[in-house]
Amino acid sequence: MNEYIKVLLEQIRCKRAWAMIEEEIRNHILDQAEANRMEGMEEEEALAAAVRDMGDPVEAGVALDRIHRPQMAWGMLALIGAISLLSIFAQWMLGKADSSLGQEYGIRHAAGVAAGCLVMLAVYRIDYSYIGKYAKRIGLVFCVIVFLLVGVMGTEINGARAWISLGGLRVSVIFLMYLFIPIYGALVYRYRGMGWKGLGKCFGWMLPPVLAAWKIPCMSLALALFLMMSIMLSIAVCRGWFSVCGKKLVAAYWTLAAVLPVCLFLSVGMGHLPGYQQERLKAILGMESSYVDYAGGLAAECIKGSRLIGGSGREIININWLPELGCDYILVFLVVYCGIAVALAAGLLILAIAAKTIHIAFGQKNQLGMMMGCGCGLVFEMMTLMGILRNFGLIPATQIFFPFLSGSQTGVIVSYILAGIILSIYRYRNILPGEKPVLRQETFGK
Repeated sequence: MNEYIKVLLEQIRCKRAWAMIEEEIRNHILDQAEANRMEGMEEEEALAAAVRDMGDPVEAGVALDRIHRPQMAWGMLALIGAISLLSIFAQWMLGKADSSLGQEYGIRHAAGVAAGCLVMLAVYRIDYSYIGKYAKRIGLVFCVIVFLLVGVMGTEINGARAWISLGGLRVSVIFLMYLFIPIYGALVYRYRGMGWKGLGKCFGWMLPPVLAAWKIPCMSLALALFLMMSIMLSIAVCRGWFSVCGKKLVAAYWTLAAVLPVCLFLSVGMGHLPGYQQERLKAILGMESSYVDYAGGLAAECIKGSRLIGGSGREIININWLPELGCDYILVFLVVYCGIAVALAAGLLILAIAAKTIHIAFGQKNQLGMMMGCGCGLVFEMMTLMGILRNFGLIPATQIFFPFLSGSQTGVIVSYILAGIILSIYRYRNILPGEKPVLRQETFGK
């Protein structure tokens, strides 16, 4: 039996699948040998017959190699390729329209997209299960680095320490923090089966990124991180990962989550925020406020009267009230300069990537891959929906980036890292994590 399994495994190129296949084949042979023994055969004869029934080990191994091998999500890759090309086109058009940016702007963005693609392929080649194996260490190191970036290296702009300077580059700490979401998925996976204790630890891991966002301060980031982590934890609870009263607990949690933040803001939290954020929160909560969303109103006005295809003829480049045109308001730019159809195609492409990510995640047999992929999809979906609402002036100013599309180099790299994670999850969907087995002699019937 051992020699048969050894020859079979040698036909399978992906050694990560050996442990699963070895266990499956060995159990199948032993089960068949036990059945042969029950029919009156001696042990050695029964085992030999069971091995013969398995057929030629080379042919069986080649067949299993076709099943258990790394795979590429070509549909996902095609969507990413399409939005990448559209992103280069949009930013090139922006550089062409804005003389202060020039053609170099479009070239830099294209270089950033190319670098992002290389990062995505590198992450794709890494087995995502290592994140699950070392989730606690990775989560701790990530949180420590974020607090150091915010508290020590952060550059204060408009009362927020949201940026760090690395040479000539400006890196957004806010966008980097979205990388914690798939890490949190791995943490939830690590605590499964630990009951209320594990659930409490999952709640505890929510605090560091939310507190870091509060320290920046960026309330939209804190809220987005809290919502995404809460959704992921709710999925885990409803799937019975913690052996607690799932649906009732989730309902109570979301009720408390909707009321408690408002109470905290009204009681103690509001006074610790910069004045402009206090006024913005008051406006959101329906309180009397001096906050006026000039940029949101202007963005909505720019969209009015635009054509389905082709530019509207309006000049928005030199309007100082509409900041971050290549990032926050890239859809407004596409609507005004290229038409509603182009902007709609961009938004639908990103939403399609988010939907494909969620589909890949929930199609996983591996629960770690499911939870981490779900986190990546939530980032794509939430950022896109928030961006669309912001471009139509339906929500107050927030720190957002359209995945793959925005001109923020940090947002571009973060997008491709998340894409690399989901491609890695798909790559190993038929290969459960495991170590190379040590072939051993086993008996049966005892």
